[in-house]
Amino acid sequence: MRWLPRFDPPRLLAAQMELIDHSFGIAMLGCFLASLLMALGVLISTGNPGILAWSALMGAGCAAGHFGRFYLPDRLSEANAPRYARAMTMLLVVLGSLWGIAGGLYMDLNFPPTAISLLSMIAGMSAAALAIFSPCLPVAVSFFIPSILPVWGVFLATGNLAYLPMFLGVPLFLVVLLVFALNYARVARRSIELRFENRELVDQLREQTGRAAQALHEAEEANRAKLVFLASASHDLRQPMHALGLFLATLKTTALDARQDELLEHIEASASAACEMLDTLLDFSKLEAGVIEARPRQLALQSVLYKLECEFAPLANGKNLVFRVRESAVQVYTDPSLLELILRNLISNAINYTQSGGILIGCRQRGEHLLIEVWDTGIGIPAAQQQEVFREFHQLGNPERDRRKGLGLGLAIVRGLAHTMGLTVGLQSRPGRGSVFRLTMPRLTGPATMEEAVSSAPRQLPLQAVPILVIDDDYAVRSAMEALLGCWGCRILTVEGADEALDCLDSFQPQVVIADYRLRGNQTGQQVLKQIYQQLGRTLPSIIMTGDTAPNRLREAQSSGAVLLHKPVDAAALYGSLQQLLSAV
Repeated sequence: MRWLPRFDPPRLLAAQMELIDHSFGIAMLGCFLASLLMALGVLISTGNPGILAWSALMGAGCAAGHFGRFYLPDRLSEANAPRYARAMTMLLVVLGSLWGIAGGLYMDLNFPPTAISLLSMIAGMSAAALAIFSPCLPVAVSFFIPSILPVWGVFLATGNLAYLPMFLGVPLFLVVLLVFALNYARVARRSIELRFENRELVDQLREQTGRAAQALHEAEEANRAKLVFLASASHDLRQPMHALGLFLATLKTTALDARQDELLEHIEASASAACEMLDTLLDFSKLEAGVIEARPRQLALQSVLYKLECEFAPLANGKNLVFRVRESAVQVYTDPSLLELILRNLISNAINYTQSGGILIGCRQRGEHLLIEVWDTGIGIPAAQQQEVFREFHQLGNPERDRRKGLGLGLAIVRGLAHTMGLTVGLQSRPGRGSVFRLTMPRLTGPATMEEAVSSAPRQLPLQAVPILVIDDDYAVRSAMEALLGCWGCRILTVEGADEALDCLDSFQPQVVIADYRLRGNQTGQQVLKQIYQQLGRTLPSIIMTGDTAPNRLREAQSSGAVLLHKPVDAAALYGSLQQLLSAV
């Protein structure tokens, strides 16, 4: 397979395969379940039983990959990692080819539901492969190419110029995947190299205790590199997720049958799960950047508790746990969104680590303070670990680093947010008996006031014919933005960069500008907005979108005066930001 890039040296390759191996089992299960779902859809739609044999082959391949790896002795060692990597590459060539064969055999362009289902599944599996297998570039590429090229061939074979967007869009999607995979592989490689360097540094420190000051400097640099890695990885993964979210929001506005609605719900659920992990990384990076500011106001605590009950009660019920929220009439003076984020992390932790019993959320007064408490009957936390659990990436009961159990950032975010708000977080726990987390804040007295909430509600303005200029160097994002804003009735002009944006101002007068933060030529959306303001001689309502979570980048983007939205941007958040900007004009 000379068309694949070469593997890295054994030491790097072993670490890369270790990253992939952690999520390989769930990847194989997801691949088989997706094929089974696809087979049922095609069988119901066309009545072709051959698709069941295809799904069976896919299941056999996924099972062979998952269980077969355990028969490779020391598969993650430097000596055997190349053999493991070659075997996984060959397996993904087979699985990718099976998806490609499905596209070639069963994608009937005369029957849109089947074609849409196959395209969605292949695109979704490619995005999942990007997230899981990109640490080792040859492994990721071995899936992308055989799964996508046959689909392109189906459109080319028609010879119908009506499919010209797909003639160009399918190879463009493949190229985008390859570019993102290359970027992420580079970031992962550098992170692994830094880890090796850190290990060597620790060995040197043990031998040379007199170099403590230099060692501290090196440790700080390693921590900075970790944050850069998190920010870069988050940005590269947010780009395709951002475009996917916008396309899904646009697709929901079209007429779909019941089967298509069901498929759309599954795709949205998968995208939402990926976004949750990226949002956790973003919350942590924003704390590290120091760009979170508390905006306290008076509110009734029960409104926050009720919202959290509606969100988490179904999750607890799904695990047969009792979930109770004690009603409260107290008033608090705090930032409602940050308070909600703290409690959301605490409740999510409680549900994750509780297998029987239940969770109780309530509050009680103690002097001039209010204690908001989250009780659980979970596994508990040993006394020696009760301070460690608030460190980033520290998890209990997850030695295998299963990412389905989170990233180990929830309590670090809780501690950082509480510090930002001037609050304290306490913990009491007994192993095997459960835990209680207490958030202490000032107590207010008096009836609830609604004037502030009413006055702050933005006026709902129509977006019909509102001229909007979109600046983004990513073709998929521009296409998605054009489709979504068009559904809202806006007049849209999309451009790649500063030169095109400035040239169009004579013939197109935008009312709102939406710019990506990172543009080609080392330009930023902030710089382009300044050039537009200078040419027009006035400022415009503007939105900057970014998938970059690096602390310096967040501070720079926030200082521009534009509304800052983080990719992947939810359609409702984008709509609300446009309403906010237009209401302020």
